[in-house]
Amino acid sequence: MTMHLATLVALVALAAAPESPPAESDALTAIESTRGGRHWVDAATAPAKSPAESLDCFEIEPGVQIELVAAEPLVMDPVAIAFDAAGEMYVAEYGDYPTGPADADAPPLSRVVVVTDSDGDGTLDRRDVFADKLNYAHSLMAYRDGILVATDTQLLHLRDTDGDRRADVRDVIFDGFQAAHAQIHVGCPRWGPDNWVYLNYGPGTVTSRAAPDAPVTLPALDFRFDPRTLAFGSDSGAGQYGNTFDNWGHRFFCTNRSPIITTVLPADAMHRNPFFVAARANYDVAPSGGDSRVYPLVEMKSNYLSHAGTHTAACGVTAYRGDLLGDEFANSVFTCEPVGNLVTRAIVRPDGVTLTSDRARAKADFLASTDTWFRPASLATGPDGALYLADMYRLWVEHPRFLPEDIAARLDWRAGDDRGRIYRIAPAASSPEAATPRAFTPPRSTDDCVALVADANGWRRELGRRLLVERQDTSAVPALRQLLAGNDDPLTRLHALWTLDGLESLTSNNLATALGDDDAFVRAHGVRIAAPRMLQDDAVFDRVIECADDDEVQVRLQVALALGQIPGDVPQRVTQRNNALTQLALRDGDDAWFAQAVLTSARDCAGGILAGLVDDQDFANSPTASRTDLVTQLATCVVARGDRIELAALLTLVTSPGAEQTTASDTWWRDAALIGLATGLPRHRGELGRTSLTALLDNPPNALAEPAARAKALLSAAAEIAVDDTRPTGQRTAAVQLLAYRPFADVASAFDALLAPGQPLDVQLAAIDAMQSGGTQAAEIVLEQWPALGPRARAVGQSFLLRRTETTRQLLDAMADGRVRPAAVGVDDRVRLLRHGDAEIQALAESLFGGAISANRREVAERYRAALTLDATPQAGAKVFTRICAKCHRVDGFGADVGPDISDVRNRSTEALLYDVLDPNLKVEPVFSDYTVVTGDGRVLNGLMVDETAEAVVLRQAEGKQIVVARGQIEQIGTSGLSLMPEGIEQDVTVQQMADLLSFLKAHPRPQLPAE
Repeated sequence: MTMHLATLVALVALAAAPESPPAESDALTAIESTRGGRHWVDAATAPAKSPAESLDCFEIEPGVQIELVAAEPLVMDPVAIAFDAAGEMYVAEYGDYPTGPADADAPPLSRVVVVTDSDGDGTLDRRDVFADKLNYAHSLMAYRDGILVATDTQLLHLRDTDGDRRADVRDVIFDGFQAAHAQIHVGCPRWGPDNWVYLNYGPGTVTSRAAPDAPVTLPALDFRFDPRTLAFGSDSGAGQYGNTFDNWGHRFFCTNRSPIITTVLPADAMHRNPFFVAARANYDVAPSGGDSRVYPLVEMKSNYLSHAGTHTAACGVTAYRGDLLGDEFANSVFTCEPVGNLVTRAIVRPDGVTLTSDRARAKADFLASTDTWFRPASLATGPDGALYLADMYRLWVEHPRFLPEDIAARLDWRAGDDRGRIYRIAPAASSPEAATPRAFTPPRSTDDCVALVADANGWRRELGRRLLVERQDTSAVPALRQLLAGNDDPLTRLHALWTLDGLESLTSNNLATALGDDDAFVRAHGVRIAAPRMLQDDAVFDRVIECADDDEVQVRLQVALALGQIPGDVPQRVTQRNNALTQLALRDGDDAWFAQAVLTSARDCAGGILAGLVDDQDFANSPTASRTDLVTQLATCVVARGDRIELAALLTLVTSPGAEQTTASDTWWRDAALIGLATGLPRHRGELGRTSLTALLDNPPNALAEPAARAKALLSAAAEIAVDDTRPTGQRTAAVQLLAYRPFADVASAFDALLAPGQPLDVQLAAIDAMQSGGTQAAEIVLEQWPALGPRARAVGQSFLLRRTETTRQLLDAMADGRVRPAAVGVDDRVRLLRHGDAEIQALAESLFGGAISANRREVAERYRAALTLDATPQAGAKVFTRICAKCHRVDGFGADVGPDISDVRNRSTEALLYDVLDPNLKVEPVFSDYTVVTGDGRVLNGLMVDETAEAVVLRQAEGKQIVVARGQIEQIGTSGLSLMPEGIEQDVTVQQMADLLSFLKAHPRPQLPAE
């Protein structure tokens, strides 16, 4: 059973003392009362507090203090803050949230206001509506001579040209974005280090003001554009509401359950090698899901996820860039949690090619409030170096679309729309950093802007850079070059570098200075900037090549990415490029991210890199899983590209005379390369005219005849190696994988032997996986050996049998005649069989499994109500979890990472857990919907779609297995919208076992599960 978080875990609720089980007639009423908001909808809500009262409700990290700077009626519904070049505060007021005006014909309710100190006494006291009637406008950024505002479908440039503090010009610079709903649409614009503007979530058919008649269809990824040309496109990652850059140029974003995410591979690198499919580009910098601990001071009221004590609505992620809070806050990243009425702080640090973070406080958050109306939405660093916080101050912040209609109709979703607060966070009065902030004077000249680039406050530094680039003020170039060459602060040197780049004024000497900088981050950014210049400038190219030997891995990573910009038709560069990529792969290729970077740059040189790797004795004689995968991927690139010269060279290398007699330590890479060749042929884009390894080896082009013959001999030898139980298991499993690419009839006897009793489990699993092309003949072998197979091999064998219609019939026939017990089929597969598109299979399944799964989940829950009263043991429940749930879920570190971690469900009531398990489709998050892919060769694959590109889709199946399916192999793809966890668990779990499972999930501490 594939239990995922959206179904096993439902609503946030703090742990409560166990109650007596409800009477039978009231069972479902009690269960449903803790779902969809029912567990808190009737609870008394505290009244809204005055600004002064709410200020007294905060608990904040020692050493800092929070002070109120604006409140209603000065601001209402504030969700985002931006400061313009004069230091004036602009606020996005999200009046449309959550469902817009009650009258559908009324104008939109969102606004942008300017809040200022009109009399110079240090207190904000004036409100001017800069722009109103904006449709779902929830974020903004200072931009050129105005403000850039994100609505649900547009990016607007708002300008005040007559000085009345109201925008009289509204330019639509981008149009056509597709909003998901009020919580997810394009937004959170931020000026990036490369002088592009980056935003969250930019799908749609998008046009720019510069090219209104040239729409571009974009996927559900983040968005970026060049403000100088309005060139635009997608960026790696997919944030929700929260987007920020730190002082070093790292971009962070967030989603509800992931408070800090970043990317490793840029979007252009992800897609430039069409022969390599990168599995993913981003990762969590901070713990996510059930591991993202928070410490609220009051009960968290969420709509359907049981995430008490963890992030459930992470938003407004913000890297602190000021200098006022002191060195302790350097590299701090804050994330708002409005459902928990708190803000978290993490300290980010490098970890190899990636970043990681540590909590600033072990068991407390940066700030939290006992005022349940406090709804932090986002933060911003101010001109004074302080941190500013936008508090929407609403009674409810959930969206009604995620609640049952009857519950949503009972709530006042507008409560608090006439309120809102903005807070300033600064050093406490007793803190050593509590000195008066440096006054900010708006820049009036070029020299002023250059001075800001060297300022210690990151907000001011970015302002100086932005203004110089927006104005294309090249008079600043001499001073900027001096900062780059001679300033003591690496951040100043870094931002001077990017400013010069934005002014198109970098010389080879400037780049040489950056590439030789004492600071690794400056050198890494130097490589990034140098990359597009390498073709035109020999000196720049040579310096980048030298950086391949840099001591710091983040510099070497940028070199690996930069080399992908050198095409194969530049002979004077290619040899050095290939050698550098090979040396980088040898040094750093064991890191999966680094290996992906190399592969993105290997479009036309994968064969040469592979040859260089295996020529290194340490590499060739020291096989690891990461090295095997790298060799396979490189070989896949070679054959998918289909260049005959490169392919002949690779086949010759792999099949060098005597290869079949080589040792195990030498054979691994040959096997891996052959597997890569076989994997890549269906994606072949060249002129071979063969899309399978068998076809290529049986009828090779003349230029490949000799190495193809030797490869065929290697495949023949693979059968002998596979069944030779005197050889190491690793060598045997690699040989088994090669059997998949021989005619099945030729190796059927070998497969039969490989599934016999006494074979190592790894060999048996590899054999079943390699039998996919064997069809009904392979299925018969699996069924013949079924009695001798262990539980794991049976599970994999069953998955194999269910992938094709004809083999599914064989399995059901075996059940009908008693060779296989129907109980062997788990509830998830049972449901698919009962809903199968083939009427004959559906009828067979109904006869074997006792009819269709009950559609009346309330009736099922009534029958299982007894589980609430039975004596139960967590130890027995641990066994049920291991058998039923662990192949898709983790608890306390045990299980597979398919659905989210469900360690935190102990905070949910037992009654609610029971109904969540029995009715999994009541609420399904789209990310956990079950997808079905039908391939051209007849396979039917199910799983979560965890990634998709123009080249392939990636499905994650039970036990965490990922399958990459090339677009060219897909005949059909779709989703039912149902949970990957099926209804019908009652057919696999007795009432007593359900009681034990619930006892295990609720236990504190839980019994120890097997180590993995």
